[in-house]
Amino acid sequence: MALSLFGKVWKKYKSSIRLQNRIDYPIPHSFVLSLTSDCNLACDHCYARVYDEKKVLPSKVLESILRQASSLGCFFFVLTGGESMLYPDLLNILSRHGDSIFILITNGTMVSDDVAEKLACLPHIIPVISLEGGLEDTDKRRGTGVYNKVINAFDNLQRNKILYGFSITVTSENVEQLQKEEIFGEKHPYGARLGCFIEYIPTGRTPNLSLCLSSAQRDSFRQWFLKLKERSNTYLIHFPGDEELMDNCREAGKGFIHINPEGYIESCALLPSSKYNVVETPLEVCLRNSYFDSQQCSHDYEALENHPCMSHRQGLNYSVFD
Repeated sequence: MALSLFGKVWKKYKSSIRLQNRIDYPIPHSFVLSLTSDCNLACDHCYARVYDEKKVLPSKVLESILRQASSLGCFFFVLTGGESMLYPDLLNILSRHGDSIFILITNGTMVSDDVAEKLACLPHIIPVISLEGGLEDTDKRRGTGVYNKVINAFDNLQRNKILYGFSITVTSENVEQLQKEEIFGEKHPYGARLGCFIEYIPTGRTPNLSLCLSSAQRDSFRQWFLKLKERSNTYLIHFPGDEELMDNCREAGKGFIHINPEGYIESCALLPSSKYNVVETPLEVCLRNSYFDSQQCSHDYEALENHPCMSHRQGLNYSVFD
């Protein structure tokens, strides 16, 4: 199954390269699709809670995006929310697109053994479960009892021999705890083969600047992360420190593009836009117009010294391959 998937993806990759040589704007190698703003949790400071009412990307629009992206040679999609597992009939929809790879971001509370059994038959879908580290930090932000549900989800995925990952939001409150070997070394990465550390960015309806890392915390965490990466058998990513992996997120569409639950294309999930909509305009036209608008990543609080995106760009010359 894995070899078959690789063959399909490789074919699309070569198609993308040929097309890129003929057009004057970049084809993003990654699509981040926010399927819904709905969630069964109410995490503090979540960027998806900017909507006053529930928004859901219509299934016909999702299918159209996947088809159009496929025609451009695109094959890598990150699915998020809200809670992506609340999206109606999601696994059945994705099962019809076996020539693409889907990173399914979820809070893990809905990953039952039945869901894990279905995922075992869909190797092109890689679930990535979000948490904040240990029990105390996770339950503080996500709600009492969530940590144990997350661990149960990891157990279900591991028992069904599924390739999966974890995602941790790094804040000023948990950054020191994460770096303690007795905490991370023993309990992480839960059998996962992919791990994402994402620095907290102040956004949403209740941004909290105190959760941003200080310069000293960021430097200390980065050095710890690079050492962890050297000795780990898990593929680890630190964002925004490793944004070079996405050709830098500075230019709209160069590395990745975000489509929100209303169908609008955005250069970043943290940069709301209402200009180009895939419901009304072909995806290719939206990508081209978005790029030539030269949208720059500049959102609220970015000018602050401890804003993660700005701090990494200004003075932290870290290498992904150190």
